[in-house]
Amino acid sequence: MNWNKYPFLRLVMAFSVGIVLGGHLTSLRPVMVFGVMTGLLLVEALLIRFRKSYRRLWISGILMLMLFVLAGYLRTRALEVGEVPDASVSEGYYLATVSELPTERDRSVRVLLELRGFLEEDGERPIAGKVMAYLEKTDAALELDYGEMLAFRAPIEAVAPPLNPEEFDYRTYLLRRGVAGRVYLKGGDWLAVGVNDGNPLLAFALRLRASLLAVLQRNGITEDEFGVGAAILLGYDDSLPAQVRQNYVAAGAMHILCVSGMHVGIIYMLASFVLGLMGKGRKREAFKRVLLLLLIWFYALLTGLSPSILRSTFMITLLVFGTLVHRKGFTLNSMAASAFLLLLANPNNLYAVGFQLSYAAVTGIFLLQRPIYQWFFVQNKLLDKAWEITAVSLAAQVATMPFTVYYFQQCTPYFWLSNLLMTPASFVVILTGMFLFLVSWVPWLSGWVGTLLWGGLRGMNGIVSWIERLPLSVIKGLYMNDLEFALSLLLLLLVMLWVQLGKKRMLKELLVVGVAFVLVMAFRSERAARQQRMAVYALRNHTAVDFVEGTSHLLLCDEALLSEASVIDYSLKGYWARCQLQMNPSCYILNENLSAGWVRKKGPLVSFQGRLLALWEAPNLTDAPEVPLRVDYLMVRGRHTPDLRKISCFYQVDTLLIDGSVPKLWAEKWKKQAEETHTPYINIGDGCLLRDFSKK
Repeated sequence: MNWNKYPFLRLVMAFSVGIVLGGHLTSLRPVMVFGVMTGLLLVEALLIRFRKSYRRLWISGILMLMLFVLAGYLRTRALEVGEVPDASVSEGYYLATVSELPTERDRSVRVLLELRGFLEEDGERPIAGKVMAYLEKTDAALELDYGEMLAFRAPIEAVAPPLNPEEFDYRTYLLRRGVAGRVYLKGGDWLAVGVNDGNPLLAFALRLRASLLAVLQRNGITEDEFGVGAAILLGYDDSLPAQVRQNYVAAGAMHILCVSGMHVGIIYMLASFVLGLMGKGRKREAFKRVLLLLLIWFYALLTGLSPSILRSTFMITLLVFGTLVHRKGFTLNSMAASAFLLLLANPNNLYAVGFQLSYAAVTGIFLLQRPIYQWFFVQNKLLDKAWEITAVSLAAQVATMPFTVYYFQQCTPYFWLSNLLMTPASFVVILTGMFLFLVSWVPWLSGWVGTLLWGGLRGMNGIVSWIERLPLSVIKGLYMNDLEFALSLLLLLLVMLWVQLGKKRMLKELLVVGVAFVLVMAFRSERAARQQRMAVYALRNHTAVDFVEGTSHLLLCDEALLSEASVIDYSLKGYWARCQLQMNPSCYILNENLSAGWVRKKGPLVSFQGRLLALWEAPNLTDAPEVPLRVDYLMVRGRHTPDLRKISCFYQVDTLLIDGSVPKLWAEKWKKQAEETHTPYINIGDGCLLRDFSKK
């Protein structure tokens, strides 16, 4: 492989290594790292000064890569988010600016605030950082605009880490966005100051997007069609219904709703056609290319600057710039250059799932689409075009499969069918939508175009709904740990190199990594078959205890939890996938008796693997036995009055479990009583309890 053609590919790989080190190796002082970089530069200067041949040129290459590793480390540490700003809200007010448009939720309005300072009696104290604010849903909260300044008085809380294994880490997600904490504001806790301190260009783009969304609604695009149209045309997905989103996910067509390279390509094509009417000439060509760049960058700003659109925008920018300076570049190098620029601007982009999926898909299409397409020769032009689209889908799916399994624990077998049908449909919808925006000032014409757009969107929704209803449209419960994910990426890289280089010796490396991957998965499966565990999950307002035997498990929970599928999906199914458990376990209500072989329950007592768990139901003292029953665990839940002395009349407790459904104030009372009576306790509200009884 001629690496000289792809300098940015090497640089972005080294820079990414530095970003990972910067996130995990925080003990090094930046001054020390900067000193090492200075030393490497001096060594490189000496090598250049006394170099007499090019045989040792590889040493300079290694030094350069080391420099970029250290540069990635320093850049990551420079953007490190500090602690939650400390200030006494009883003595003043926080001042903050709305940095994103508010998002309406079921019972609140979510707003990202950028802190400006803390206002006290003796003046204003500067405070930096971002916080996620949840405002009580009022008319004033819904009318907040980007750039508006607020004054609020409420304590800023640090976001807790995930309480259950494999649960989404919302704390890390916010930290990588630069958000240090969150705050809950009632209607009387905040006040709009009336000063707009936002970026004028971004404010203009947001106002323009709001007016274009109004154009869609005025021309009959409403309900589900409006949600899909707003997402696919303008990158606005706040109005996308949950069921429609799920349909697109199940059909493997969620990427259709993400503004990406196809959208930028259509904008580029339309703008090139319009600007082509200006005539030809050297100066005119240069002027048209500058206008094209300004237009596509404004569209990227209009649609929210997502990683996928930034990637394509950067690539087109490099392409247009190359034509201006009469230089032809390489697609893979241009793609790596766009990734390098995005990581340089914000190293945390590396951890964004959208960033990883976008570049993985494009890399797969670039390296694998042509070899896959050449598997078959199709003479019919229409069928050949269908096979070409399918080859693109297969290439993208192969490249993104490790990411979808690792992050989402699922795959969509009908991705090829959805892409075959949805790609041309979405192309027509995007063209129709752009034309509607252009002719929106013509009443009768915009009405006709709006009807066509509505029909196209309705058809797209119908297609994904049909695919979602097909058998096995989504295979859930898949899982890869960190080692398996790394091996799968290495295996994917070797496949791409083997396809591109065509060297038989690559088969040895493929075989070694493939066998290692299979052995690691087989070892995990063998351990899963022998596992015996009890898990008490940390759920707010709910109780859930899981009894695991091999790959089977039984869930004992309150009745309300069974009707909240979103809570189970968010908090429990990730752990089930990791342990290779059934996604639809046997579920029993807390007050039911059961006998399931490895677990038995009668009244408040549960027996599992020789252990005894008691559920405290606060019986009357007259029912107390003469000799208290000894139990390994006693779990208190809900709003039962804390009274360990009463419990001691019934049970001799080895460990007290304070369930996550117990309110914080009551949990503190239980903990205080446990400490006074020297009773060991575990507060489930602080995190899931796992007990492994597997035989060694």
